[in-house]
Amino acid sequence: MGELLAAFPDAPDRVGPPAAGTPYSRVPLHRSDLLEVMAARWAPNARCAPHDHGGASGFVVAVDGTFVERRFRWHDDDPLAGPDLHWSTGDAFGFGPEVFHDMVAPGGGVTLHVYSPAPRRMAVLDLGTSEVLDLVGDFGAWIPTGDHPRTPFAQWPAVSEPPPGGREVVLVSYTTTYRGGSEEFAVAARTLARDRACELGDEVEVVTLPLVRKAELRDALEGLGADGRRVRELHFVGHSGMYGPMFGSVRWPEQFSPHEWRTMAIPFAHGASAHFHACRTGRWFAPFFARTFGVTAYGNQNYTTVSARPDRFEWAGRNPAERDALYLVATPGRRSHGVLGSARKYGGATVEPMIECTPDATDRSYDRVADLYDRAYIDIRVREAEWAWVLDRARTLRDELGRPLRIAEVGCGNGAMLRALDDEGLVEQAWGFDASEGMIGRAVDRSGDRDRLSFATIDGPTIPLDDDQVDVVVSFLSFRYLDWDPLMVEVHRALPRHGRLWVVDMVEKPVSWRELPLLARSAWAHRQVPRRHPEFARDLAALTSHPDWKHMVRNNPIRADHEYRWYLESRFAPAQLELLTTTLHQRVVAFDSGPIDHRVAAPLTFP
Repeated sequence: MGELLAAFPDAPDRVGPPAAGTPYSRVPLHRSDLLEVMAARWAPNARCAPHDHGGASGFVVAVDGTFVERRFRWHDDDPLAGPDLHWSTGDAFGFGPEVFHDMVAPGGGVTLHVYSPAPRRMAVLDLGTSEVLDLVGDFGAWIPTGDHPRTPFAQWPAVSEPPPGGREVVLVSYTTTYRGGSEEFAVAARTLARDRACELGDEVEVVTLPLVRKAELRDALEGLGADGRRVRELHFVGHSGMYGPMFGSVRWPEQFSPHEWRTMAIPFAHGASAHFHACRTGRWFAPFFARTFGVTAYGNQNYTTVSARPDRFEWAGRNPAERDALYLVATPGRRSHGVLGSARKYGGATVEPMIECTPDATDRSYDRVADLYDRAYIDIRVREAEWAWVLDRARTLRDELGRPLRIAEVGCGNGAMLRALDDEGLVEQAWGFDASEGMIGRAVDRSGDRDRLSFATIDGPTIPLDDDQVDVVVSFLSFRYLDWDPLMVEVHRALPRHGRLWVVDMVEKPVSWRELPLLARSAWAHRQVPRRHPEFARDLAALTSHPDWKHMVRNNPIRADHEYRWYLESRFAPAQLELLTTTLHQRVVAFDSGPIDHRVAAPLTFP
């Protein structure tokens, strides 16, 4: 491709603007019986008509601009459009003699077209009349004026693209608006796509897919499945939270919940793989994805950065997006290894290999540690800062309503918090839900004489409550395990206009200089625990040192502070996340939505 562009460096200057009513203008740069090279300048948002290339094969190079291509296949005498294929400056894509396709350049642009042999005719599809125009001579891909031979679709001797089971797809997707680095992600995705195309050759089709909303990835995968295509490799380049790729924007972040992934149909080929080129995807998400879809998945243990080299870190300069090639890689850095990590990185640290995760089943529930957890947390009031925060809000809301509260706790564990609230006279009726049968069993056993409390297991992102049934939905040290988007629908359904969502959980974030006084207070309070709650300290040590607890924690890692902050504050503005306690690298945060009557629920895409 570089040689082609070097052979026609002035191609963009040689092709003028398109005439009114035509999608593009064109200038032949070379023509012989065996080969034709043409340059085209595209009008913004002007789609050409679906067409073939008169029996020729070839390829198109996006010289400048972004383009959206659709390929058509014949089905029951009708041409059906496949999914949108996105191409950007520097991309190249090929076609065979059987291909019918159309293109559009949303912002205008320039392309180079190479055909072999030089086409002498073309078939253009008139979708409005369901006819094929057989154009002989020098025509463009639009419906020309004048009389031309027309053949009804039903009578056209169509040649389809390879049937299902033919060429498989390598889909390279990347985010474009979530946080910074989107331009670099685009370059890294195109670099990855070129590398995969060079390695795999003609046996697969490599497709790049820019993303804004999460639904765009789902729709593209569904489109491939509907078209009979199979995904050999799925790649994602971008940002990720602990529980998977991020979409949308910081103002309105989006993420597929575990429920959404489980209900998604991805047309993977036999022996397929998935690669998530983003921060920390190897800790929880890649293993989860491998188990869910039965494919080998790859992710990174630590944070990622863009590099000019794929094997070791090389600074890409002040304008990395202007490079021809970039790589999104994992290396030691300041966020994962502190200042020394940053020094190692800029000293040319070797790239950390992605973690390979096979689809082996594993138990992530609390069932195996239910006895140990129950013994340690018989009384939740040993979590003094967290309990004080909940108690203060429960008393305030009780006073506002003039009656005890109707409360639902999602992820209730052994029911200790609901029992503590009941002891304070703050409960009119409370419901506790948890996915662990072992934990619910202990909640029922310890709360059997309390008529105001009831407990049940749940399997999936639904809360078995009536509309407007409770005053508060609480998630106490369990929000990381929940399917956030589906849960928000249930929260809005179960709460009346005065209802509230309360979240208390542990998150990951290094302490800042201005938080050092809180760090000191938190450390002092922690040192007092063995003296103030000696039995709890012993039981907690037994719990956290047990191999089953370590296994559970490894498969349920905590999320980052910004995931909670951006998600909750965007859904329940102007409420903000509060900091309760902190260690050097982790902290406990809390969130009170306030009355939800003027809040908005997320627009969802799960079934």
